[in-house]
Amino acid sequence: MLDELRVCNLGVIEDLTIQFGPGMTVLSGETGAGKTLIVDALSLILGARADSSLIRTGSKTARIEARFQFPDREMLVSRQLSVDEPSRAYINGSLARLSDLADVIQDALHIYGQHEAQALLSSTIQASIYDDYCKIDYSELNQLKQHLSNTLARLEQLGGDERSRQRELDLCRLEFEDLDKAHLSAPNEDQEIKDEINFLSNAQQYMEGLSKAYQLAIEASDGESAMDLLGNTKRSLGHLPYPWLTEHLEELILGLREVGRDISIEIERLDSDPSRLEQLHQRLQLLNHLKRRYGDTLDEVIKYRDHLDHRIAELSSYELLAQEIESEIVSLEKKISVEERRIFDIRRQMSKEFSHQVRSKLQKLAMAQADFAVELGNSPTGNPVTFLFSSNPGEKMASIAKVASGGELSRIMLALRQLSTTSVPTIVFDEVDAGIGGQSALAVGQALAELATKTQILVVTHLAQVAAFARNQVAVSKHVVEGRTITSAKRVNSEDRVAELARMLSGHKDSEKARAHARELLNDAGWIK
Repeated sequence: MLDELRVCNLGVIEDLTIQFGPGMTVLSGETGAGKTLIVDALSLILGARADSSLIRTGSKTARIEARFQFPDREMLVSRQLSVDEPSRAYINGSLARLSDLADVIQDALHIYGQHEAQALLSSTIQASIYDDYCKIDYSELNQLKQHLSNTLARLEQLGGDERSRQRELDLCRLEFEDLDKAHLSAPNEDQEIKDEINFLSNAQQYMEGLSKAYQLAIEASDGESAMDLLGNTKRSLGHLPYPWLTEHLEELILGLREVGRDISIEIERLDSDPSRLEQLHQRLQLLNHLKRRYGDTLDEVIKYRDHLDHRIAELSSYELLAQEIESEIVSLEKKISVEERRIFDIRRQMSKEFSHQVRSKLQKLAMAQADFAVELGNSPTGNPVTFLFSSNPGEKMASIAKVASGGELSRIMLALRQLSTTSVPTIVFDEVDAGIGGQSALAVGQALAELATKTQILVVTHLAQVAAFARNQVAVSKHVVEGRTITSAKRVNSEDRVAELARMLSGHKDSEKARAHARELLNDAGWIK
C-alpha cells in the first residue's frame, strides 16, 4: 500500500508530506486548496507526462516522492520535474527510465476519476471489464492469430503471380551462378589474400635474406660456413675422451642441416610460381566485385548466396510449398474459430450472473430501480460487448453511452470496480461522486468503505456523506504566508474531524446544526458513539 507521499514545489504546494494508513482515507478541502495537485502528483509517480507549468512559481524544480509498503519489501519511487531539463525518475534511489517507473507502479496504484468513468463509454473497455470478470484467457487465441499472421506473410513472400515468380527465379539463378562459380568458402578469404599479397610483394627481399642465411649456415661461397666450423670442431675432439661433447656437436650439426633444408624449401616456394602474385590480385579483384554487388563483407556475400539457393528451391517447388502453407492457414483459421467460439460461449454463459451482480451493487448505491444487462453480438469475433442500462422502471434499456448521466457513470464504475478480480494494493478515487448527493452519496461512501476492507482506498471528495465512512480524513487547506499561497494537509480526528465535516455540509465549521449532522454521520458510519 501507499505509506507516505511527499510533494515539493508543485503548484501551490511548497512542501507537503502525507502519511496514509490502511483502509479508506479521504482528502477533503475547499475547491482550489490543492487536492487535485495531490492526485496529479500520484499520476506523475505512475509515469504521467510531466508539465513544467506545474512547477511552483519561483522554483526551478518540483519533486514527488512516494513510499510503498508490500508484504515482502519496501519501495521508494520519486519523480523530479525541471524548468530547463527533462523530468527524471528514481526507483529506490537509483535513476530509472520513465517506462521502468510505470512498470513497477502500474500494478500497485490505480487512479479512477471522471475521465476513467467516461472511458466506460468505450465498447473495448466494456469488453475488457467483462472479460476480466469472466476470467477469460486470451493467450491461446493471441498465439494462434500471431501464427496465422506469420503464415500469411510466408505465403506472400513465397511469390506473386506465375510471371513474377518466373522473373524472380531467373534473376536468382543468374545471381547464384555468378556467386557459385566463385567457389566461396572462407568468409575471411579476402583478408588472407591481402596478407599473402603483402608477403609476396617482398619476396625478392626475403629470398636474398634466405640465400645469405643459407650460405652462412651451410655452403659459404667465400670462407667457412657454420656447418664447416661445426664439422672441424667435431673432428678436433675425435681423439679426446669427451664423447658427450662429440654427441652434442653431432646434435647441433643435425639441427643446422634441418634449418638449411627449411631455408631451401622456402626459397624454392618463393621462386616456384612467378605468376602467383598476379593470380592473387585477380582473385581479390573478383571478391571486391562480388562485395560491391551482394554485400559489404564476404560473410554477407556467402549468406546471400545461400539465401539464393534456398529461394531457388522455394520458387522451383512453389506449387507444393504453397499448397502446404495454404493447408496450414486453413487449419489455423479453424483453430481460431474454435477458440473464439469458446470465448463467446463463456461470455454468453456468464452474462446473467454478471448482470445480476452489477444490479445488486447498483441497488446498494442508491439505484434501486436501475436495470443492467450485457448485450453480446451475434458473432464470436471482435469485441461485441455492450453494457445496457436503465435508471428508471418502464424505460427501455440502452447503451450506457446514450442514457447514463455523469453521476450514474461514476456509480456504475464503482460497482464494476467492486466486482473486479484484479487485485490492486492502492486505489485512488478522484471525485467519482460528482453529480450525486443525499442518499446516493451515503450509498457511495458505504460502497467505498466496503471496498476498503480488501484494499487501500484514497478518496478525493466534497461530500461529507462519503467522507464520514473513511477510517482516516486528511483536510487540505491553503493559506498565505509572506504574500505566497501555501497548501497544507492535516489528519483530522475527534472534534477537528467533526468541524471539517460540518464545513463540508454547510460551509461553516462552527455551525452547531452542521456539527450535529456531522456527528450523526460519523455515528452512523461507526466511528463515534
